[in-house]
Amino acid sequence: MNAETLAVDKEENKTTATITSRLNYIDPRITIAWCKKHNVPIEKLFSKTLREKFTWAMEVDESWMF
Repeated sequence: MNAETLAVDKEENKTTATITSRLNYIDPRITIAWCKKHNVPIEKLFSKTLREKFTWAMEVDESWMF
């Protein structure tokens, strides 16, 4: 059953562009605040180019809420 669920998830996620969604539809302050709150390096989610593009969002505090 687990293998079947994984296969279905993999097939359904082929049409989902998570990187595009994160960049175009999610406020970067949400992602950055989450990274700061959970001690996740921002470099894991945003490339150098995107970090330079979102310098305005890098100032957000870890307690920031949308």
